[in-house]
Amino acid sequence: MSGIGTRFGLLAWGSSGRLHRDAVVALLTVQAHLPAGSEVVVLTDHPKLYRWFGSSLIVDAVGEATLADWRGPSGDRFRPKIEALRRLADSTADVALVDADTMARRDLTPFANRLAEGALLLHRREYALAAPPRKGDRSLTHEILGRTWQGIAPDASASMWNGGVIASSRRHRGVFDRTLAVFDEMRGASGHFAVEQLAYSIVFPAYGPLEEAAPWFDHYWANRPWFDRAVERFLSRTLVEGLTPAEAAGLLRRAPIVGPLDGRMPWWKARLRRLMAVESDDDDISPIDA
Repeated sequence: MSGIGTRFGLLAWGSSGRLHRDAVVALLTVQAHLPAGSEVVVLTDHPKLYRWFGSSLIVDAVGEATLADWRGPSGDRFRPKIEALRRLADSTADVALVDADTMARRDLTPFANRLAEGALLLHRREYALAAPPRKGDRSLTHEILGRTWQGIAPDASASMWNGGVIASSRRHRGVFDRTLAVFDEMRGASGHFAVEQLAYSIVFPAYGPLEEAAPWFDHYWANRPWFDRAVERFLSRTLVEGLTPAEAAGLLRRAPIVGPLDGRMPWWKARLRRLMAVESDDDDISPIDA
């Protein structure tokens, strides 16, 4: 893998059909805007689901034992992202890991150029850690600030960044090893769901200024239902028309899936919907991929 510019990766594991459908389209959007000299890697425990891509990307099969090791003693579901970054990173390429619920929106050449120049990027800054706007995040102020994490002491200027896109230049050797060590230390002090993205937010500034990846990527975590339906329609069209990965990527480049990124409903309505929801395992792809 010598001479690679940027290695774009995506970690897709588990039995959720929705996640893997989203991952396929996320990968296609990266391919649609891929810079010359770059490569795309999907790390997955369901490699059969990605055979359609053929040689257009690298399928890195991740076994159950590896995933168990990546999740650590507590079985943490966010820790594998950091381990995936460690697996992708080496001296031959800059690295970017994107979530399944992201879509590349424009030519990624300037993004890759920033990495080649030594940049560190996360998707978007969310809030100052000293003053989280939401009640559920305020415990982090007391749990994280005023302490040292693997030699890094976040101060009042520290911020929480969204980790839908995580990218680092190859110049920052060991940045992901240190991020993992900080995550493990922080996880012992906080049960907050976002400790993983907080670990990047604390470690990366110790290596250089953080930049936003949002100009190149949308992250639709706050409106998954709308985008999930759009992804299903797009993949149905891809299947019916017998498109190749290159043709599907070209279609997404010409006619991207665009919708509101924030479709969150009032808390009471969301709670009511959860109470009325019927649990179903119809979207479990395990029997299909057996």
